[in-house]
Amino acid sequence: MATNGSTIPEKIARWKVITTGLKPLLADMPHLADLHGQLEKIITQSEELDARSEALKAESREVNKNRAGLAKTGDDLRKRLGASLKTSFGFASEKLIEFGIKPTRPRARDKNPRARRTPAVPPETSQGGSESPQKQS
Repeated sequence: MATNGSTIPEKIARWKVITTGLKPLLADMPHLADLHGQLEKIITQSEELDARSEALKAESREVNKNRAGLAKTGDDLRKRLGASLKTSFGFASEKLIEFGIKPTRPRARDKNPRARRTPAVPPETSQGGSESPQKQS
């Protein structure tokens, strides 16, 4: 028995089952010949469209692969041009903005640079000679 699914390939499989099974009986049931012929045409057209769809998927993947390659090459060329412009104009030059490149800005100094660098004070331990303090009763 054919599948019960609702996908197009499953529907086509069901159509093929009925047309194949009905073909030898068409001589005895000529009133079904027209419908049988229409369904066979539908099967043929559906299979052609499936093949075309697969070809378009393959072409689309190829196009996307080429686009990704061009994007990578374009980014590389832009970075190289940007580096050359930074070398020519200077890394902090405002002229770089004209080319869409952010100039290097000096970092803002902290108001209290020592506050950030002070290490955390380790917790104090008891000086009784053992690392874990014991309760005395």
